[in-house]
Amino acid sequence: MKKILFITNMFPTEKHPLHGIFIKEQIEDLKKNHEFEHEIFLIQSVHRSKLEYFKSIFQIPKRIRKFKPDIIHVHYGISGFFLLFYRPSVKVFLTLHGSDFNNRGSNYLQVWFSKRIISKVDVVFVQNAGMKDNALRYNKNVEVLTCGVDTDFFNPGIFERESRIEKTILFPSSPSRSVKNYPLFLEAVKVLEDDYNHKIIIKNLENSSRAQVKNIIISSDCLLMTSITEGSPQVIKESLSCGLPVVSVPVGDVAEMTKDVPNCFIASSHNPKELAELVDKTFQNQNSGIRDAFLKKDQFSNHTITRRLADLYKVAFKNSK
Repeated sequence: MKKILFITNMFPTEKHPLHGIFIKEQIEDLKKNHEFEHEIFLIQSVHRSKLEYFKSIFQIPKRIRKFKPDIIHVHYGISGFFLLFYRPSVKVFLTLHGSDFNNRGSNYLQVWFSKRIISKVDVVFVQNAGMKDNALRYNKNVEVLTCGVDTDFFNPGIFERESRIEKTILFPSSPSRSVKNYPLFLEAVKVLEDDYNHKIIIKNLENSSRAQVKNIIISSDCLLMTSITEGSPQVIKESLSCGLPVVSVPVGDVAEMTKDVPNCFIASSHNPKELAELVDKTFQNQNSGIRDAFLKKDQFSNHTITRRLADLYKVAFKNSK
């Protein structure tokens, strides 16, 4: 049986069961229809120390020699730090997720490393067209291949949102993450309260289980994304799959995800007044058809993504020794 070694700095653990859950779900979906043996090498940099990247320079070659994978798939740019010192003899895939490659200033060092790591791999997967244009400067074999969403799980079923005076707006992350731009979110909410006389309830997804995330999405009236940068945000896919209206600043591939989806709007800039106007617009409209229009794209589900990924793995397997 063919073997794949997945190397990543984000993957669920007992203490952090949702960290990198979409990578775990992608692998699980792959294994439903494709046979292969696999191992996970988790670089515990997020919950321990950045020194874990330096340790990986020595640890990963040992794991490769022991496991003897046919191909290697690295998730997140700097997870491939070891490639600057050691080049495996098998094909290496690298998935860039956004914050590892989209420069927002404070992350300049990891972006610097990612650009050098890109040139050391065989295939680069990115989250959107803008990232592809940038990545092609460092590697000629780049494809847009996002992480998919479990559309079976993220399904509102027969749930119907209640008509109520208060409106619940979902902030799609933790307010403490600066890249998600919570201050702009609050500015837009204030405009909704002051200029549109809405009573707003704010919810976020911090420290929520998978089931809780789904329930929060289903019970909200609108998701408002105000991020500085994004790749291909999972929470947008999850929300659209649950039929929740989305309003977003022009970031990542959100415009592509929401194109031709009813009652979803992309602002022209990071202007709180424009964002408030668009959110108010979602309140006035019906939400029917959001999930169906999103699924019709057949582009962002786990099943669609893993089919494409499996085809690329098969080619690599054939060429492996």
